[in-house]
Amino acid sequence: MFSKLSRWFLGALLLQFAVGLQAAHGQEYVGKVDHIYDGQTVRIFYRGGQIRVRLAALETRDSQKAKQALAELVAGKTVRVREVRWEDGFLVGFLMVDNKDVGAELVRAGQAHFTAAYMPYADMQPLREDAPAGELGTWAQR
Repeated sequence: MFSKLSRWFLGALLLQFAVGLQAAHGQEYVGKVDHIYDGQTVRIFYRGGQIRVRLAALETRDSQKAKQALAELVAGKTVRVREVRWEDGFLVGFLMVDNKDVGAELVRAGQAHFTAAYMPYADMQPLREDAPAGELGTWAQR
């Protein structure tokens, strides 16, 4: 019914709306990424200290490829993190770099998929469908 471009645009628009709603509920942190742990976890330098950040609502399938994809997006860059919650010493949040949602970029590239634990990311379904259809990232190996 919808073309890939239409689905992508609609998904991106809904995602931006959802992320905007999420920001109203949590604190925002701005810091420089100084370490990539895996495909969904980074460390940022924030106000003289370090914070470990896990991307909200994402899981990665192949940690080495996802880690590389995440590093290409954020390594050494200043990012914004919109807090969802703190869990086991991690800040769980939505990560933005250069006005792009990092989680959405990883899903779009086929290096991660969203989990239903956070409703705002449910709007990523069109992006998730495009990755396997286009045989992108880890979906190319199937």
